[in-house]
Amino acid sequence: MKYYIQRQLSEYGPYTLADLQRYVAQGSILMTDLARSEGMTDWVPVSQVIGNIPVPVPGPPPGTVYGATPGYGTVAGSPQPVGAFPVPPDFHWGLVLLIAIVTCGLFWWAWAIVEAAWIRKIKPQSKGLLFILLSVASYFVGGFINGFTRAMNEGQANPIGGLFSLAGFVLIFVAAFTMRSDLEDYYNSVEPINLRLSGVMTFFFAVFYFQHHFSRIAQWKKNGVLAPQS
Repeated sequence: MKYYIQRQLSEYGPYTLADLQRYVAQGSILMTDLARSEGMTDWVPVSQVIGNIPVPVPGPPPGTVYGATPGYGTVAGSPQPVGAFPVPPDFHWGLVLLIAIVTCGLFWWAWAIVEAAWIRKIKPQSKGLLFILLSVASYFVGGFINGFTRAMNEGQANPIGGLFSLAGFVLIFVAAFTMRSDLEDYYNSVEPINLRLSGVMTFFFAVFYFQHHFSRIAQWKKNGVLAPQS
């Protein structure tokens, strides 16, 4: 049987009973959240669904979960240690844009690496960081080849350098959509907040767009209130 979860008028799922147990243990789902099975019409507290089924609880690492006391949440009606989740970098996207303009785009690359490295914390198998580093390397090699060729041949470009630059251009988009997929997967399973990222915004504004959502999630972890997606 599959179950749906409702929190602050947002609906998530479906999840199996085993999923519910695991997410309750992690602190992603609270016993006070509402739940209903596929055959039910009325919502009931998760505590009524879980009932007396024991929920395995991991050890208490430091951190804040859903605005609770660091390292603690509410499991079966009493404070119990739960796993803490990483907090994304909280830096306003407008400042990222401003500094990127001032540094002629260099900060854009640096912050893209910061974001991709953070995503590897929540999804160690993520390939976003690898694709960004390959993109940087391709641009560097392409620029070096083109510069060397122009110096030696009085301004003539080298098609090989152009191919490396094109590869760098393509790889940055591959990295962006890889990161988008990883974020949606994580924030709709491990921490189910129903995250939906626009493909158009990812294509044109990936670094700034991701940072907007990182800040939104970071503030939610600090004050327990998740701002609506925009």
